[in-house]
Amino acid sequence: MSDSLEPMYAPFVAALRAGAFLPADSGWSPELIGAHVALNNDLIAELAERVVAGETPAYDNAVAVDNAELQRFVETAGGLQGVAVAVERSAARLSAARDSLGERAETMVPAVIRDAGELVVDQQVPIGAFCEGNAGFHLAAHREQLRALEVPPATEPPEEFDRYEVVLLVRTPDAPEMSEAETAELMRQHLGHFAKMEAAGWLRAAGPLRGDDVPAIAGICFYETGSVEIARRLAEDDPAVRGGHFVVQVLTWYTPEGAVSFSV
Repeated sequence: MSDSLEPMYAPFVAALRAGAFLPADSGWSPELIGAHVALNNDLIAELAERVVAGETPAYDNAVAVDNAELQRFVETAGGLQGVAVAVERSAARLSAARDSLGERAETMVPAVIRDAGELVVDQQVPIGAFCEGNAGFHLAAHREQLRALEVPPATEPPEEFDRYEVVLLVRTPDAPEMSEAETAELMRQHLGHFAKMEAAGWLRAAGPLRGDDVPAIAGICFYETGSVEIARRLAEDDPAVRGGHFVVQVLTWYTPEGAVSFSV
């Protein structure tokens, strides 16, 4: 199985949450588009759940394209924001149902799909691919519907900025070999350096980074010194840097005044 389907819905949900749309001259409103997506997620999730239970279900999207049903869904959800919550919930259900299929992902299920009152699909489809297609090209088509109705927010550049120095701790490929005890002691000193920088009033936050896209970057630190050079000197005083385990890269980060706060 591929990765979770849930993140694929994030841009769609964000558009619903932002709620800045033009009136729909024809076709579905943003509320109805969202209701359709949520209902369809639930229909296909239920289909997959029934396959896992050993049943032989069939799919029909009639309820998910019926305007009266969609309007009832919107009213029950409590409007646009409730529909956004419903899309998130249904996306989680769909993803979990797809993941539970296992070897049953290739199970063929009959599917009937209507669009604008016309029958466009009446055939057997593999349930796993059906789940993924719903979160793929089907969702993308309805994201485009929302995008056509979105009103870009009118924003002006901020007048004032806060400034921070961002220090990236980059792993060195030829770091010295260390025993378990030496590693533990270095970590104690490394964290002690951060505590010292916080006590001095310069370090605002620090922590490790995880992710396949940045395997060489071990951690990130946010300094507020007013100088890239000062931040670099402070970061290079870290025992883990002095010991050859990291090198530092320093960037200046500008944020709108007051947009970011760090607890003391």
